[in-house]
Amino acid sequence: MDSRFRHLYQVIAEGQRIAELTEGTFDITIGPLVNLWGFGPERRRDTPPSAAEIQAAQARVGWRKLELQAQPAAVRKAQPDLYIDLSALGEGYGVDQLTAWLDAQGVNDYMVAVAGAIRTKGSNAKQRPWAIAIEEPVTEHRSVNRIVSLTNRAVSTSGDYRNFFERDGKRYSHEINPVTGAPVERNLGSVTVIGDVGMVVDGWATALMVLGEERGPALAEAQGLAAYFIVRDGETLRTIATPAFQKMLDVEN
Repeated sequence: MDSRFRHLYQVIAEGQRIAELTEGTFDITIGPLVNLWGFGPERRRDTPPSAAEIQAAQARVGWRKLELQAQPAAVRKAQPDLYIDLSALGEGYGVDQLTAWLDAQGVNDYMVAVAGAIRTKGSNAKQRPWAIAIEEPVTEHRSVNRIVSLTNRAVSTSGDYRNFFERDGKRYSHEINPVTGAPVERNLGSVTVIGDVGMVVDGWATALMVLGEERGPALAEAQGLAAYFIVRDGETLRTIATPAFQKMLDVEN
């Protein structure tokens, strides 16, 4: 098998795994909706699309329309114009590949970041675990909600406070629900997931963000994920940490 396709298949397969576990809330075929709302590689927009435009884009979305075969590895689209968007996994996969290369070079201490996905190994210049800040999900300024000390871990954060547009006093974020075809409307500001593999935590951070502050923590706990949710309650922020997240911090500290 061509190594490039092997890498691609691995990312697609992880996307389909998370899609099944979230009952389609996470969907790597969501590209047409992401582009429609102006958050893809196409032009930005400052007005919401029409209901007809959303319906037309949704007709091209559906993770079940993508079929995978493990041996020999193959991917088939059940619908010719299906569009695959791997941005919710690609950053994490990127740090995985970079850390694999660093490991092969014999590097024992590093922190690698690709956008919101990070992987660490060893210690920092002060011979301490890497200190990773989790930001508060606010747009007016940049402030730290908490700092986690990580060694040999991957971490990814997904939120609605950096990539969005506003219209008539309403915020439309890049976190889009494939079921409704529109950006999520939740009090959840951000989700941070910690684990061993960058691609996995990257995908789950997005999935849990779309699931929201009620369904997200429940599924994260059921899956044994180390996840940290920051929820807006009016002018204040409330946090939810899964048992695995709290246990991981206890061990690291």
